[in-house]
Amino acid sequence: MNKGCMFMSKKYFLWPTIIIGLFFGSHASLYAVQANRLVYGEVGRLDTFDPYTTHEASGKRLADLLFDSLIDLGPGGEYVPGLASSWTISKDRTSVTFSLKPNVYWHAKDNNNAKSPKTAFSVRDVEDTVKLLLAKGSEIPNKERFLVIKSVEATGEGQATIHLRRALVDPLRVMMFKILPSHVLGSLKALKRDSDFASHPIGTGPYTFVKANAQGEVLLAANNNYFGGRPQIESIIVKHYADQNIMSQSLMFNSLDLVTYVSPRDLGEVMGDAKLSVVPYDALSFSFFAMNTSRGILRDKRVRQGICYAINRQEMLKAFFQGKGRLISGPFPPTSWAYNLDVKGIGYDSAKAKALFQAAGLKDTNKDSFLEDAAGNTVTLQFAVPLAGESEMIKRMVLAFQNYLTKAGLKVELQFMDWLVWKRKVLGQHEYDVTLGSWSFDDASNIYSLFHSSSAVPWGNNFVLYRNPEVDSLLSEAQATNDFDKHRAIYRKLHAILADEVPYAYLWTLMHHAAHNVRLTGVKIEPFAFFKYVLSWHLDAPSSSEDIQ
Repeated sequence: MNKGCMFMSKKYFLWPTIIIGLFFGSHASLYAVQANRLVYGEVGRLDTFDPYTTHEASGKRLADLLFDSLIDLGPGGEYVPGLASSWTISKDRTSVTFSLKPNVYWHAKDNNNAKSPKTAFSVRDVEDTVKLLLAKGSEIPNKERFLVIKSVEATGEGQATIHLRRALVDPLRVMMFKILPSHVLGSLKALKRDSDFASHPIGTGPYTFVKANAQGEVLLAANNNYFGGRPQIESIIVKHYADQNIMSQSLMFNSLDLVTYVSPRDLGEVMGDAKLSVVPYDALSFSFFAMNTSRGILRDKRVRQGICYAINRQEMLKAFFQGKGRLISGPFPPTSWAYNLDVKGIGYDSAKAKALFQAAGLKDTNKDSFLEDAAGNTVTLQFAVPLAGESEMIKRMVLAFQNYLTKAGLKVELQFMDWLVWKRKVLGQHEYDVTLGSWSFDDASNIYSLFHSSSAVPWGNNFVLYRNPEVDSLLSEAQATNDFDKHRAIYRKLHAILADEVPYAYLWTLMHHAAHNVRLTGVKIEPFAFFKYVLSWHLDAPSSSEDIQ
């Protein structure tokens, strides 16, 4: 699934997994290496293409190609103009007034037709975007990041003022949200995953959405009217694969120009290919086994703790990722300022696991090596397995999990699912006991939507349905404070509580690597703005040794 990333105002993205990708044409060779067409591989099949209702990191990357924000982060972390040319922060730091750039236009349905009518970007677009972000019915997984916004109003010709509910030390941090088209969405009362807009988005970004096929592959075209200048690369295709290894092989055999993630098991081979360049980046992510805290024996913290003691994380990290990662003890990447180094992770201890299961009332009364509950029923955990992305790697991980728990006396039934089915069952319906995934963040601190009870709803980020009044109170207090030291103290306490409560079996964090063909030049990647500098990217013509279809 995927990380998950964070957000200017804090966003999260679930671990990207992917399914078999087919081409738009009838032959696989149709989109092999071509001049001035970038084909990149993703680890997350999308079923929605708007920038807000998606859970996946791949959706954030796509959104950066299609949409713009009022402001962005530039080199060194300073704020730079986006759709706004300038801005003024009020003295009490409760509002920001933006002056909007003129001559910015929304994508037309026919991007290549110079006669297509153009709709200008305006203050109304900012007003209606904020309305939809705050709408009660909007299906936004991490909606809480927008709750500090109170209202927006037109305050002059080409000016919009966004008001906040309280003063912020850095009010611009919550202003980097993507702007949506009022002329398309103005009549809507809420953003929905199944809307027409979610399947055919219209933005102001450097690329326009052309179409997606039934497998979710996406074709984009350069925006002829982009205010930042026309991109050098004519078109982009996003492809999906059933396995990370196949995706890496496709890169090495010239079927792809770029992959956003290289599996650690493929990294050595990719780095050894002279025609490829590897780019490391910190995704501020962590992986986990998630436990549905509202179901059966998993309601009992002792059972969840026992599961954590039953699995050998270090052994898995070494076997599956060549040890190229770091074990974690809680819900933060270790590079985050919020990570509590005083909290020690749960180590492998099969005897401790069995003792905790017994303390929770689970016993092997019929001597069949599996534990029964108080009513004498064999306990069986339903493990929802997303068959996508690194499907072979995922299979190995879940089989290891099953083996560890079998040794500890718990029966685990694996249910393999297509990625979209998995999302519906796990995120939408919460019909599972255990699953696996990873979150990626954009500032590695705000875990509000992951564990606050208000997010324990269909399609919410708190899909483990964890509810704890003390955690709710601490998360709300952290949201309300501008005092960094207090904020850090709260998160250190949250780390300790969530390490003890274990709604997740916290696993590890890994360094991410992107890779691209050396024909692609000018590449600069930022973890949560992957395509920020795409205007400077250039794709050289393929050499004679490369097949052009």
